[in-house]
Amino acid sequence: MLVASAALAGCPGDSGAPMADPTDSGTTSSGAATLDGEDDTGATSVDVPVPEDRPESEPQTRVERLLAALDEAMYRCPERAWPDVAANYRQRQVVLTSVPDNLVWVWNDQSGDGAPPVVSERRLDELPPEWTSYFNVSELGGVKSLGISLDQTEAQNEWWVNNGGTLWPDFAASLMFHEGFHFLSDQDDWSTGAGSRSAPYPEPWEPRYLRRQLIGALAAEVLAEGAGMDAAAHWYARLQTEYAAEMKTIRSYDCTEGSAEYVSLIMSAIAELGCEASDAEVLALALSHLPDGLFLSSGAGFDSDLEPYELGVVAGLLLRRAGVAGWELAVEKGGGPADQLLGKLAGTPQVDDAAAQAAAQAAVAERNATVGAQIEPMLAHMKDPGYTRVAVRFDWIIGSFGVGGFYYLAAEPQQSEVLLNLSAVLDPPSMVTIEVTDQTALAGVATPCAFPQDYSIVLMVPNAALTVALGSATSTDPQVKFAGLAVELAKGVDGLPWLCPVDAGGANGAPAPRPEMHTLRRADQGRRRAFVHPETDR
Repeated sequence: MLVASAALAGCPGDSGAPMADPTDSGTTSSGAATLDGEDDTGATSVDVPVPEDRPESEPQTRVERLLAALDEAMYRCPERAWPDVAANYRQRQVVLTSVPDNLVWVWNDQSGDGAPPVVSERRLDELPPEWTSYFNVSELGGVKSLGISLDQTEAQNEWWVNNGGTLWPDFAASLMFHEGFHFLSDQDDWSTGAGSRSAPYPEPWEPRYLRRQLIGALAAEVLAEGAGMDAAAHWYARLQTEYAAEMKTIRSYDCTEGSAEYVSLIMSAIAELGCEASDAEVLALALSHLPDGLFLSSGAGFDSDLEPYELGVVAGLLLRRAGVAGWELAVEKGGGPADQLLGKLAGTPQVDDAAAQAAAQAAVAERNATVGAQIEPMLAHMKDPGYTRVAVRFDWIIGSFGVGGFYYLAAEPQQSEVLLNLSAVLDPPSMVTIEVTDQTALAGVATPCAFPQDYSIVLMVPNAALTVALGSATSTDPQVKFAGLAVELAKGVDGLPWLCPVDAGGANGAPAPRPEMHTLRRADQGRRRAFVHPETDR
């Protein structure tokens, strides 16, 4: 798997705010409450024990190192990375899974005996199959838990090292810190507003060029104070003026994904240095690894999907270093990190970089051609009577799923959502498994089936691979497989055939609320990982 590298280096001085005693929850610039007292606003915090050091000797195995990282960064002092998260983390679990070993390690096992965080070992084959996913969020023993695949993250580690990369941190660590922030710290109660990270097809190159210039300028400022703020303010102002609608749409992801990636970087540094390290040491270690490419790419791909993550990293580091009070709370209320840094700065006019513009044009043109080679046949199949459209529900997906990108049709921006090269396993209530492999599909569109369009994924099966008899359907198509799925036949407004699963109400059913979907930043040049939030009834 491939992650683009960044050509950056350097460390700042000790300009960050000092951190609190590591034996309590610590504080960031927001002044979060400590564990056993009151903050300066008078709010009383929760009294939760901190763990004993475990193990007494240096961790030797990969599992031991990951468990020690969780102990330090997500239990002992998580509020050094973000305020007001310690109580949530300490009531949740992380599940590390290994298929070859048929083992799971449950970190902070809420049913275990002993000083927390307790770690228990279990057999993997005793858990539902979704726990073997790249990552999974569900309840284990009635406790909200995050699952991380040791096998798939180790494959990423090996690819990275074999291709000359510097491995820091372990991909499992960056994943558990990033996804842990999303799902275990209760990020879902933030008020960042609605938004979308989907790119248009065909995609214009200009916003990608401007966002990349903005990220580059902020990165320069991170690495050498005074080197990039004027330029960053210029590119920011152009984006807000020339592409205001897109910037408004993507802002919620600048907040949610940007903060999760920033926390992942900071927690990775804290896990290595320990809670006793100074803020200057934490920042220095974090910045020293920006050239590795995991948290800040070279930008050569001009990829809209990476932008919220990388803006969150560079802007978050700058806000932290400057000791800006309350910036994290502002992010939780929808104030993007870059917005807080640059919203009131005039900046200095900058000359466009002709080489960067040409590179952006070339990268986006190549992506449009690649994406079009998948989307155009799908659109043709949607109008082809030789194919049958099968409507399934988003929340039937178990575990994480893979997708090559999220797009909408520029000509129909209100009517289309495209999942490029979707691969997923769906488990409807009847337990008739639906396997989807590399099929580009429409999502969130109207269908003649019962459930609301916000829930829909439309799969296409060649009629030649489909058998329907007595209300039961079987597909042998390599991209969409199922056997004995109970269905009702329907026709669209164009008279073309549809199958509506009985599990979803067939062609007559009640509506349901929109599902929540979280997308993980891709760690290669291909498939992204995504997850449908499980806290919605089927």
